Amino acid sequence: MLVDASWEEVQTGLLKHSRLLAGESISILEAAGRVSSEDLIADSDLPACNQSAVDGYAVADESPTGKGQYYITGHLDLGEISPLALKPGQAMGVLTGGNLPLGGRAVVPHEKVEIQNHYLRSREVIKPGNNIKPAGEDYVKGSQLLSRGSVLTPGDIGLLAAYGKTSVTVSRKPRVAVLCLSKHVVPWQSLPEPGQIRDSNGPLLSALVLQDGGLPISIKNVSKTETSVKTVAAELLEQADILIMTGGTYAEGGNEARRLMEQLGAEIIYWDVPVQPGSHTGASVRNSQLLFALSGNPAACAVGYQLFVAPVLRAMQGLIPPGRRLKARCVNGFAKKSSSRRFIRGHAGWDEEGWKVTVLPGQKPSMIRSLVNCNALIDMPAGSPPIEVGQDVSILLLNSLF
Repeated sequence: MLVDASWEEVQTGLLKHSRLLAGESISILEAAGRVSSEDLIADSDLPACNQSAVDGYAVADESPTGKGQYYITGHLDLGEISPLALKPGQAMGVLTGGNLPLGGRAVVPHEKVEIQNHYLRSREVIKPGNNIKPAGEDYVKGSQLLSRGSVLTPGDIGLLAAYGKTSVTVSRKPRVAVLCLSKHVVPWQSLPEPGQIRDSNGPLLSALVLQDGGLPISIKNVSKTETSVKTVAAELLEQADILIMTGGTYAEGGNEARRLMEQLGAEIIYWDVPVQPGSHTGASVRNSQLLFALSGNPAACAVGYQLFVAPVLRAMQGLIPPGRRLKARCVNGFAKKSSSRRFIRGHAGWDEEGWKVTVLPGQKPSMIRSLVNCNALIDMPAGSPPIEVGQDVSILLLNSLF
């Protein structure tokens, strides 16, 4: 078990326990944003044959002057294939995206021709290949269309459709359940009594899981006996790949989360990490399932998710860990020094001078305000003095699924 290990050491340990989920075949109409679990190779050229890039006339050859006279043998509709090849001095009408007749060496746009008595004369110089989409211009047979571990974009869906694919194999979405252990927290839909608060962590974590490609399956709030909490957790683990517990991580509060993990027969991977906010955190493994314990404070909960849970969710789908690290200019500074490593919630953006980041208001672990518009974490090393306005800082960009 790792104790007081660095975030990087903990992440490495967690990834060793992360399993790649099996693939599943789904319709391409539902596949945008999913992760491909296969390499897909083109089985033909795209386009499959030479096509016209404009509405006009395919001609068989060019004259020495580039402006010849051609006899129009007919017209091809879209999808129609000419049974005869063009001979020198012949032309055939074609449409944009339509097949080119054999022997067609160039296409003259219809607005660039003069026609009289079935003969065509071009008003522009004709060069071989003009206005032709050659076979394989987009992709040649044997090209890689999809890579395992790539996130499918709308462009990928269009490409799959162009190759006639109706389905694609993607990684199964990790199923994630959330269990709130704080006894004074009630479901967010409820009206709190004096001394109680609504659960914001459950919906927050659910949204984060969705954003990272996971499937939230349940949010439970328990304030009953220890036996019933164990029963609820066991029921959730019958369906979930990951169980996230919030609250109950503080030793002086009885370390309820760790005790529950041990009662469920889970092996502790790490406990306590010297970071702020959310140092009281841990994780365990039970068979192939991972259980996380995060702080009950919303900001600490969200930071803990980004640092520890998100990398596992991505690994289960065959993706690299999240968190693109960049150097950015701090717009407004941070007035506190930090004895331990601190992750400050910020909003990052780009301007003509490069990356910049603004420290968001409400940096207390219990406050939700700093999570609104948060797309970056400022990584402030242990022992750092306050951050000055304009100072360069190291940031982790969040939500970088693509």
